[in-house]
Amino acid sequence: MLIEKIKLESDEQILVETRRHWFVLVIDLSTFLLGAVLPALFLLLASSYLEQYFNLSLSSYPAEIAYLYALWLLFLWFGAFSVWTNYYLDVLIVTDRRLVLINQRGFFRRMVGSFRLERMQDLNVEINGLVATLLNYGTVHVETASDAEEEFRATYLPRPRELKSIILKAADTRIKKLDTRVATNDV
Repeated sequence: MLIEKIKLESDEQILVETRRHWFVLVIDLSTFLLGAVLPALFLLLASSYLEQYFNLSLSSYPAEIAYLYALWLLFLWFGAFSVWTNYYLDVLIVTDRRLVLINQRGFFRRMVGSFRLERMQDLNVEINGLVATLLNYGTVHVETASDAEEEFRATYLPRPRELKSIILKAADTRIKKLDTRVATNDV
């Protein structure tokens, strides 16, 4: 699995590992299901129309229609597989020391970003719309204290307020631990 490929420090612990909300996957995949059903319905409706007005019967071309429909379904299958791959490989990992965001962009392109929790400058949660409110999913924005003004943005995450709480608690714990080390010169 992808999580095992992330090199954790010796005593670093994973607090949360989360993917996008399941509803987003269902909506994305339902468009492909709709794309598979609509052409068959269209052919049923079009066949009576073509016979009635143009005296053309689609029943005389079953092999050609079956071939084109199978080709259409193959492309839909590739699209659905791409959606599933992006869903499964997009992961936000919160450890007791850092935040790791893995964002799959197509089949062969992946962006992995991470930053240490003590560098976190700002953390915002955004929940937009009735469905997102009812199903409790949203976007988490995290800005870091660096020259590059880095911003991590993870969209459609389940329970974003709980996730924010976990991240803030881990950041506070990490900062206190580092302050204690600096005070006792253990750095």
